[in-house]
Amino acid sequence: MIKPFVIFGIGFTGFMKQIHGSTTIGIIFLLIAIPLFWFDLRLAIALLCLAGYFAAIKEVSKYTSWYQFSTVFAAAILLGIAIEYPLHSFPYLTLAIFLAACTSIIRIIFFSTFSYTRYPWYEPLVLIASVLIWVFGNILLKANWYAWALPAPVIGFAGILAYGILKDEKQLLAATKGGYKVQIGKPAPDFSLPDEGNKLVSLMEFRGRHLLLIFVRGDWCPGCHMMLRTYEKNREKFKEKDILVMAIGPDPVGVNQEMVKKLDLEFKVLSDENQRTAMVYGVQLAEYDNDFAEKYEAGIPLPASFLVDKDGLIRYVSRPDRVGEFLNPALIFPIIESLR
Repeated sequence: MIKPFVIFGIGFTGFMKQIHGSTTIGIIFLLIAIPLFWFDLRLAIALLCLAGYFAAIKEVSKYTSWYQFSTVFAAAILLGIAIEYPLHSFPYLTLAIFLAACTSIIRIIFFSTFSYTRYPWYEPLVLIASVLIWVFGNILLKANWYAWALPAPVIGFAGILAYGILKDEKQLLAATKGGYKVQIGKPAPDFSLPDEGNKLVSLMEFRGRHLLLIFVRGDWCPGCHMMLRTYEKNREKFKEKDILVMAIGPDPVGVNQEMVKKLDLEFKVLSDENQRTAMVYGVQLAEYDNDFAEKYEAGIPLPASFLVDKDGLIRYVSRPDRVGEFLNPALIFPIIESLR
């Protein structure tokens, strides 16, 4: 009698994982909150929306999908409406909370434009606007205590995240100021690393094919997820150009295996746990200080890519001064055409 329940439990856990469990719980909170407007239970609605907001944003770095993005924005807007309901004036608090949500996730949504280091003014500017509108709206409307208190966690989290992004940008640009060790026209250093199936892979095995190496910071990194998904979407174009894509990250084999399944990748993700390969290529930051990042003993790799031609020579290196620029795969194709 116990076995069916065990099977059901395993199946339900797998199902929740596929539908992003925490975000789905957030949506449930929002669905419970909406009917409460008819009973004017504003505080209960606001608390449910606040819980839904953080339940969804918890998984943004893990999945980076519109499922999370939409839930975050919906929770932010509903939270503002719940605080200001019924609306008798301009929705200052709703706008302030929405801007705080934008501060937290717009860089991730439009990562191909923002990358890791472009437009560093965006988060501080939008955050300041959010704070000013929040304070002005409360003073103008002579709002109650929870109009001050409930937006604070959303705005406060946006402030912490904005600070982390600025610190990250500063460290990345400082670390890449002198360029990478591996230069265009030089032989690509060989390596032997286990892939997501724990099979040892050597660079020399792929001599005779163009190979694009992508160094990622780890499964915790939302920008890396966006990058890997982008390259996966362009898989057929790379095949047409006879380019084999391969990612290298600091996570162990088991984590990479889960990431390959989660992102539905067809190319290999190699495990460089001690980051020796990242060091050889010059894309490793030994000291890295960011509370939102995964902690690795050896430091952390820098996001970078290298195109290795059929003869094992480096033909393209992503720009160190624009970390994350190579999210656009179209940058690679003209170089391949010139090789032909």
